[in-house]
Amino acid sequence: MRSRFVYGITIGMLVVAMTAPGSPAHSAVDAMTLREKVGQLVMFSVGGRSLTEHERDVMRREHLGAVILLDRNYRNRDQLERLTTQIQNAARGGTDPPIGALIAVDQEGGIVKRFEDMPPWYSAPEMGRRGTSFTYEQGRKTGKALRGAGVNMNLAPVADLDLPPKHVMRERAFGSRPRRVGRLVRAFGTGLQRHRVVATAKHFPGLGGATQNTDDGASYVSRSKRKLRRVDGKPFRFAVRAEFGSIMVSHAMYVKDGGRIPASMSRHIVEDRLRRDLGYDGVAVSDALEAVTWRFDGDLVRACKTTIDAGVDLALIMGGIDTAARCADAIRRAVLNGEIPERRVDEAVARVLALKTWAGAFGG
Repeated sequence: MRSRFVYGITIGMLVVAMTAPGSPAHSAVDAMTLREKVGQLVMFSVGGRSLTEHERDVMRREHLGAVILLDRNYRNRDQLERLTTQIQNAARGGTDPPIGALIAVDQEGGIVKRFEDMPPWYSAPEMGRRGTSFTYEQGRKTGKALRGAGVNMNLAPVADLDLPPKHVMRERAFGSRPRRVGRLVRAFGTGLQRHRVVATAKHFPGLGGATQNTDDGASYVSRSKRKLRRVDGKPFRFAVRAEFGSIMVSHAMYVKDGGRIPASMSRHIVEDRLRRDLGYDGVAVSDALEAVTWRFDGDLVRACKTTIDAGVDLALIMGGIDTAARCADAIRRAVLNGEIPERRVDEAVARVLALKTWAGAFGG
């Protein structure tokens, strides 16, 4: 299960190459316009089963380079392959040299599965009961199916634990034992990445102790710093060591480790906990930002800007192309007026391009 070495280079090696000062890849980032850079940092949804002319034109104008697919975007595999080809053509048509798209989906299995006639055929709890070899095979089959249809990123597996007080992730978690869950997370993600489909461990630093699912409103986790690191954090350490291409940051508030700020908006969680403590230098993606707009009086654009400023590399929204363009514009304006340092954007773009290189969406 050494899939991270497929194609002769690891994601980690690519990140180093893209971020090293003076490297050709670093020079490529330097040569991009601010509009081109910022477009790489917003992931959005498309409206239907084929790309509209308006969506194509805005993608090219704003250089938008990441899409999440939902149930409404899927009829069958042939249709999906046509849609993903349209998305890649639109993304590549907006940049010189051409930069393709990250095309993502939530294909966990069980209750969260956008493409019903594709694997995994089991939920995370069911896979957890059957063991790591079985879970690896489900990940591998999922990666093969997604890649065959043009999807190069899966927002899975869930690395949260099934723990009190509310057991909010019971139907989506592999189990409650940190080390065992870590091995299962690694197995499923390694299977995905065998077929160059990016694995995404979620929702860092863990939703096992949350008062409610963050999709339902403000959610709090009252675990001690020590427990967050040694218990909830353990499955994510497995993901980091396996070189997962992405880790999703949650919207929960960890009141004893960062205070009453959603993790996705917290420099402490992203920079100190994820980057420094775990040593992760891959792509950090936010959870869907609509769920945290309560903090910004319903303003999704402010949420986009704030998550990038906090150190997240990819702002995920469930909204469409016009909302994505507004988010990109807000990030760009924040750089121009000094709210967000351009080096923060450069750092994020370098990570995104490294991931796209590994996934075959840039270079080569």
